[in-house]
Amino acid sequence: MPKAKFYKYAHLYLALGLVIVVLGFSKTYFVRLGDFRLPYHLHGISASLWMILLIVQPYLFQRGWLKTHRILGWTSLLLVPMLVICGIIMMRFMIQGQANYPPNLVYKLAFIDACTLLSFTVLYVLALYFRKNLMLHSRFMVTTIFGPLLPALARLFLFTVGLAANFNEALTYSYLSIELVLAFIIWKERKKPEVKITYVPFLVFIIAQHGLMYYSNDWAWWKTLMDSFANFQG
Repeated sequence: MPKAKFYKYAHLYLALGLVIVVLGFSKTYFVRLGDFRLPYHLHGISASLWMILLIVQPYLFQRGWLKTHRILGWTSLLLVPMLVICGIIMMRFMIQGQANYPPNLVYKLAFIDACTLLSFTVLYVLALYFRKNLMLHSRFMVTTIFGPLLPALARLFLFTVGLAANFNEALTYSYLSIELVLAFIIWKERKKPEVKITYVPFLVFIIAQHGLMYYSNDWAWWKTLMDSFANFQG
């Protein structure tokens, strides 16, 4: 069956992403579960469930279990709002508790989180809209994995493997890793027309986000907006 050959090993590559997330958050979350409030756990659970869904769905498709694939896919209508809402709550908590973070970092992280949540939502909506177009639907869905990967890679480089000296350096390595992976995917699928409206625009977005990230902590308007959003008074 021709369709079964499309993204045949996608579930294995996406499973690698889940492994990276678990390793990345192993020292800052999983070994300190009792230190966090319920919203943190809901955020972690919803993000983990999303990544598991990304792994299971292509596997079900390859096995020909299309009805199960569709039914499970519709559960994302509950999962995605939970993930996004919890992400917004995490941003608010972070700004309110910025005294617990290194200097000149919180507003930069808030910028990254805002971009990540926005892009994730747009990609999901596009994947849902093009659900009957396998070539577009699958690529939009695959691209959503890079949202959870960015913070996971930063923590992996900083806390787990110790490659980065600080969080800013870890973020740089994370962006570069994602950009290289996207560039490789684009080169690998360069003959597919769908790449021009999926992976290519997302890579441009990531590169722009990467560059702006270095300056976001200096934007007075951004700090004012985030402080108002979090009702924070420094």
